[in-house]
Parts: sequence; C-alpha cells; structure tokens
Amino acid sequence: MAETLENGLIIENGIVINGKACEGEITVPDGVTAIADKAFYNNRKLTGLVLPQGLLRIGKYAVSGCRNLAYVQVPDSVAELGESALMKKFESDVGFTHVMENIEHYPLIRLKAGCYVDEALKALKATDGFANGHGVRHIIEFEYV
Repeated sequence: MAETLENGLIIENGIVINGKACEGEITVPDGVTAIADKAFYNNRKLTGLVLPQGLLRIGKYAVSGCRNLAYVQVPDSVAELGESALMKKFESDVGFTHVMENIEHYPLIRLKAGCYVDEALKALKATDGFANGHGVRHIIEFEYV
C-alpha cells in the first residue's frame, strides 16, 4: 500500500514511486531503499534533494526535467544508477557543420569521494567528446562531503 507523506513523496514498499508534487528542498526519509524510474520527472518546483543512507538504487531519469534542482546529496550506500539517473536537463543541437551535440546537465552532486556514484559519474564524464559525428558532454559538478 502506497503512503503519501506531508512533503508530497509517495512511498511504497521502501521505494519512492512519485515525488512530482514535492516543492523546495526534500529529504527522503530513512528506510527508503530505492528511487523509482522517473520518480521526480519534470518537477520544476524541486530545488534540493537529500537521499538517505541505506538507499541502494536510483532509477533511470529519476530527476529528469527537474530544471530548478540545484543539488542532490547521494549516500555512499547507492550501488546502482539507472540510465541518466541524476540528469536534470538534456539539450541536443545540430551545429553549423551538421554535427550533433548532446549535453546532459546535472545538479551539483554532493557525495563521498570514491563511492560508487562518484566513480560512475567520473567514468561517464571521461566519455565526453565526439564519436561517430555526435558530441556528448556531461555537465557535472561534485561537492565532497
């Protein structure tokens, strides 16, 4: 049975399944082990997100479209990220030379240095560049806490 919290989070069986009604800075409660795919999708009122220790998975496109999301604090317990799990905005453009450039913008990621998410996002940034006529850039800033 799903439970709706006062802050707008909808949680079912320890999984945030919907946070589209949340506003401002949100702290996900202890005991949550996963964030569902697109849980906060297109929430333009979300400005900050603190995830609890014990969280194991962040689903794909969890914060996609959350253009005003300034930061996400990620615990070192996270061991799985879905595709573009922490990307807040995507831009695609065909330039003058007809080269496609794709840019993924991320909120500030607050985390412990060397944790799974740190290494995964650094590896993602290392892929930036041009391949097969497509430029890809991942705009990601880290703050180590």
